[in-house]
Amino acid sequence: MQVRSDQEIRLVDYAERLSRHAEDRLAIHLHYARLKPHNRQEHQLRIAANCLEDLVKRFDGQLFRLSTADQVLVVKGALTPDVEPVVEKLRHLFAADPATRPGPDGDRFCDWYDLTVDYEDFLAHARRLLARAEEKRKAEAEQIARSGAPRRERKQIPIQPEHLGRLVEQLASMDISSLMRRQPVCALTPEGEARPVFNELFVSIGDLQRMVMPDVQLAASSALFAYLTQYLDQRILKALPDMEASVPLSTSININVETILSPQFLEFDQKLRAQTKKTIILEVQLSDVFQNVAGFAFARDFVRDRGYRICLDGLNHLTLPLVDKRRLGLDMQKILWAPDVWEQGGEAERRELAEAVRRAGPTRLILCRCDNAHAVEFGRSIGVSLFQGRYVDALLSEQAANARVA
Repeated sequence: MQVRSDQEIRLVDYAERLSRHAEDRLAIHLHYARLKPHNRQEHQLRIAANCLEDLVKRFDGQLFRLSTADQVLVVKGALTPDVEPVVEKLRHLFAADPATRPGPDGDRFCDWYDLTVDYEDFLAHARRLLARAEEKRKAEAEQIARSGAPRRERKQIPIQPEHLGRLVEQLASMDISSLMRRQPVCALTPEGEARPVFNELFVSIGDLQRMVMPDVQLAASSALFAYLTQYLDQRILKALPDMEASVPLSTSININVETILSPQFLEFDQKLRAQTKKTIILEVQLSDVFQNVAGFAFARDFVRDRGYRICLDGLNHLTLPLVDKRRLGLDMQKILWAPDVWEQGGEAERRELAEAVRRAGPTRLILCRCDNAHAVEFGRSIGVSLFQGRYVDALLSEQAANARVA
């Protein structure tokens, strides 16, 4: 996929328009591109953007999400002490990466510009960022031309409120069952046999985008994307009771805390038999819990009293040891596999992770996004027994094919 430089163009345009209004403004360039890929996953970048959006609202600011994954924030009337705590929070979010720690060459994680005195430097910096993005775009275009591969990229624009309005209108008249997917969570026996434990039911955002709005980046705005996922939660809640007879295993669904607290969830709850509720696992995201801890605590007690189970999703090998399952009242936890997790540390780090798995309960912890045997081998080496991902799907398909032949 080619790199687009839309945000770099906007940044340069904005910087040039500040030539007579640079006083009392701060700019901060956060260098996420310097982090290792497994330390800057998409959900972490969304959390980071969310943190910065608060400053945008408070200080008449602008946030630019560059094609490199870097983010540039410009705020008006803010003092360094207003912004520094947020930057430190972001440094902590990505703390596993050495680039977040100052070194002999200074701070590689972020650059600060006081535009009252540093305006010309900032403008030159913005222009360099655009030039690099354009160079990369041209290099990729030339590579495609040399390879003879057809150019199939569609120009996408970040989602806007009007796009979301049209999307919700279209979804309201659609049967979304064609967008629903199931992926099993399996226990693996010592012999390597996959045994399904439950199915995760979800709407494929990629398929939704391709089918309805191929030219719009649905996840470009964290606030609008959160609204979209809440709407999809409600559609799944409406569809699930009628699907009950066709679902042979327990089912998990991704759900926002706000959706659990909504009238739609009450309506869903009233349609289900008590026995069915015991087969449903509600997956909530770690970022969602941290944004509304009090709301989560109320929602957790509400659903557990009715027989549902709660799974905390969005953990990684760094955050898992920090989560107290009992204090949060969790039934299950989900940890995301990072392809080069082996590079994170030595034997001491691996023992710490194994201890975290033991505390979580090996049969209550799921290692997801397992796309190869290496992921499963690592999980089993630290005590995990539940797995999810394309590799597990392939194992099940192979077992089913062998059973048919037998």
